[in-house]
Amino acid sequence: MHAEVQTPVRVAYVLPYLVLGGTEKQVCELVARIDRRRFEPIVIGAAGGGALEPEFARMGVPVRILGYRGLTPQRGMGWRSLRDAAACIFHMAALLRRERVGIVHSYLPAANFVAAAAGKIAGIPARVVSKRALSRDRKRYPYASWIENAGNLLANTVMVNSTAVEKDVMENERFWNGKIRLVYNGIDTALPGPEPIERLLPEAAGSEGAPVITYVGNFYPYKGHSDLINAARIVVEELPSAQFVLVGRDAGCLPAIREEIAALGLGSRFILAGSRHDAAGIIAASTLVVHPSHEEGFSNTILEAMAAGKAVVATAVGGNPEAVVDGETGILVPPRDPPAIAAALLSLLRNPDRAQAMGEAGRRLVRERFPMEKMVRGVERLYATLYPVLISG
Repeated sequence: MHAEVQTPVRVAYVLPYLVLGGTEKQVCELVARIDRRRFEPIVIGAAGGGALEPEFARMGVPVRILGYRGLTPQRGMGWRSLRDAAACIFHMAALLRRERVGIVHSYLPAANFVAAAAGKIAGIPARVVSKRALSRDRKRYPYASWIENAGNLLANTVMVNSTAVEKDVMENERFWNGKIRLVYNGIDTALPGPEPIERLLPEAAGSEGAPVITYVGNFYPYKGHSDLINAARIVVEELPSAQFVLVGRDAGCLPAIREEIAALGLGSRFILAGSRHDAAGIIAASTLVVHPSHEEGFSNTILEAMAAGKAVVATAVGGNPEAVVDGETGILVPPRDPPAIAAALLSLLRNPDRAQAMGEAGRRLVRERFPMEKMVRGVERLYATLYPVLISG
């Protein structure tokens, strides 16, 4: 006979910041849909808040901002970093006890170690760290491996969002044995119908009928914006009216991207839209979606494009091939290869019937394999295995 849950279990979701990023938006969607009869969410911004704070407030979800800088790969392990991290850990542990948290679930490297440590100190029975990207930081920063491994050691579960990330964890990290659980990202497949692009982006006025190629990705060096710019130069030589839209916040390389666009004389062909709440609408209004990243755990942008019925040109890295079926829902190209990106884009722009067929196939696939509800149920099942009272769910 199954046990009944008397009161919801409090789940603390810990992120570094509450900004408009792919991971942060996935957490927002999860919190919005999780079964409130069984789980009561609280959101913690370990380092700071951000644009998603009002969204959590609208859902009635408590938000706590700790405001620490702490132990990150970029800061290293100097005494100030260790001091700040220790302060955050003990502050968070006190918060977790005060809020009567039963599950602490962290996302992103800057939150994983401190949340797992705070959960351990606070006696939280279920501690989950999430891995959503490949190991680039461990190659760039000497202390990244230590941080990741310590988080794994203190956690009960290492949740990954693709088999590519799972393989990367197994090859490059420690203390994951028996802890890895795969839950793919999900996407809301009930998207609104497309609006004219000029309604969403006034800068596009006057380009009615021109092909619009969109990339949604924050401006990190590994996201491949420079490759897309060089591919765009080739595309524009053949299709001078082609318009490229870049959506995302500056994460360090936006000034250099602006300079490169200007240096190649492509200023009139690019719209830099910044960080947008309506990125899915911009995707739906586009002709094609491109994703030229050098590495990727599992891209929400690609799922959004498929849900909107758009053919995708993406690099064959990380988890991208787990979403894009080459030649069926899009075209996979090698990373760091602008001519290959350009050739794939041109082949679809020249053959709109093929692009439409790929988009329709992508929409069917994402509805079957990656709906948001499937991700939420997967996380709930994971929690049930970690918290015995929830086994009945």
